[in-house]
This record gives sequence, C-alpha cells and structure tokens, in this order.
Amino acid sequence: MEVTNECCGICLGEWADPVELPCGHTFCADCLSGWKSKYLYSLHHQDQRGRRCPLCRGTIPPSRDQIASIKMTKMVMKECFDKSDPRYESCARDVKEFEAEFGEDWEDTAIEYDNDGISLPLYIVNAMKSRNSRTVLQWLGRGNIKDRVNAKGGSIGNMGLLITAAMCEEYDLVNFLLLNGADANIINAAGLSVLTSLSYGMSGDFFKAIKILLSWGAELIVRGRQMTSQELKQLVVLNVREGNTAVANLISSELGGRRCKIVIPPDTRDDLVGKTCVVGRHIEKSSNYEVAVEFTNESLLLGVDNLERCDRTPQDPGYFVECKNNRLIR
Repeated sequence: MEVTNECCGICLGEWADPVELPCGHTFCADCLSGWKSKYLYSLHHQDQRGRRCPLCRGTIPPSRDQIASIKMTKMVMKECFDKSDPRYESCARDVKEFEAEFGEDWEDTAIEYDNDGISLPLYIVNAMKSRNSRTVLQWLGRGNIKDRVNAKGGSIGNMGLLITAAMCEEYDLVNFLLLNGADANIINAAGLSVLTSLSYGMSGDFFKAIKILLSWGAELIVRGRQMTSQELKQLVVLNVREGNTAVANLISSELGGRRCKIVIPPDTRDDLVGKTCVVGRHIEKSSNYEVAVEFTNESLLLGVDNLERCDRTPQDPGYFVECKNNRLIR
C-alpha cells in the first residue's frame, strides 16, 4: 500500500489524532507513541529507530518519558553525587548525549503525542513525603480514581503514585491504590517496574512493600522488559550483600511472596483444597515454602506442586481497605 499525504506512515490508515513532526511527516498519535516506546529503553542510544521519523529518519522530539528521565538524571547528578564520583560522570555523559541529540533547548521542542496519562502534581509528591495521606486521598477523590491511581510525576522520573506510597511506607495506601486498579507493573522513565525499583533497595528496606506487590502479581521489569535470569542473579547477589536476605529469598524463588491456591493438600487435609494462601520463605534444603492460609493464618510447609499461583485482583483481593472521610480503614 502506498503511503499518501492523507495516511499514517506507520499503520497506513487514515490519521487518528494526527501529530506533525518537524520534518513535515504526520502520524497517528498512538502509532507514533508506540513506535518510540519499542526502542525507548535501548542502552547507550545504540538503537536510533525510536528517535527517527519512520519515513525520512528526521529527529523525533523527545517524549514525556525521555524528558522525565533526563530531568531526573540532572537532578540526581547535582544533588546526590560529587563531581569526583564516577556516577556523576555517567549522568553528565547521558545529559550531554541527550542535548547533542535534541539540542540544549530540548524542553521547548517537545510536542504532545504521548501525554495521555494523568500527571502527578508536585504537591501530592510532597504530601506523600511528609506522610500526609489525607491530602493524597482528597486528590484521588476529586477525579476519576481509576485514572489517578496510575498518575506519574514528570519531576520525579515518571515514578507513579504507587511506588511513591511504597517508598514512604504507606502500606494501607499501597493496598488502597491496588484495590482501585493501580497497575502493579507500572514503569518509570527508566523502564523499571515498581518491584524492580524497590528490590534494588534505593534508599531503604522495602520488604513489606515487596511482599504486597508480589501478591498482586508484580514482576521484575527492566528497560520495559522482563528481567533476564542473569540480571536476576545479580539483583539477588546485591540484596544479599546489602543484608536484605529476606528480599533475596523471595525474588529468587518461583513462588516467594505470591498469593496461591492450594491444589494438592497435605495428607488428611482435604479441607484445604481451593483455599488461598500467601507464600513466604523458600526452604532450599527441602524445596518447600512456608505458607500462611488466608483468613485463618494457619502456617504450613508446602511444595511448588501443592500450589497454583492466584494473584490478587481488584475483583478477588482477599481483603479490603476503604476510604472514609479521607482516612483509610482496613
């Protein structure tokens, strides 16, 4: 099919919400956003396709995720690292490459084509940091909560409200967000999921938050894709070295932290068939897991063959956290 001036050069159909690039070519907003996202997390700018017009290879202005990422890089570079630190040099190199690609006035060249999400206001980020969950709940209630639970903050590297609550140890709020449809695998500007970010330790011990996320089906995602086995091994080693052995145990095992259904019960315990449980520590010597049956908290030792993964969902959460008068009640 021939590409004409009236059709999108990616889907070859009629324009839907057309976006014109500086080179003059026009594409559907969703098509352009999808084209860029395929290559967004390539390392060291090795893959140029996501930053070039599909038709003429002209430069595509930076996306919202790219802008959020470079803003975060500049902030971290200035506030967290001394100039003699190798990480400062790495950040400075990333900023220099970005400015070489898009120019020093890159913020003025950005165009809107991937901004269909809800932006997380800075005052909400600050409210979270000061443990002011009441203000956060008020903000959630002022709009469509199904959209707002997945809001991202451009000033903080497109981190979502979910990870912000987890980092501030607001666990009831984490549960409330998930119960209302927050994406357990939402990614930031660097392509990291919430579980990945917390598992790297960042600036604290997030074992409880990690357990919550695992029970809701969270996955280890890096650069927008599932973490490889080698990357997982490195992450486990890092956690062990930092003294986070409990986290290392959970993320290194198949079912650690997951919510499961008991499909094959222990001897004489047919009453447990179909019951849900939360899986805990993996005992390597016996290849069993410590599990706690939901609602009764009965402790058992079960193998992987006894269990079937049954992630929490808003329709089948296993518990409830309600908001009344801008306060959370479990």
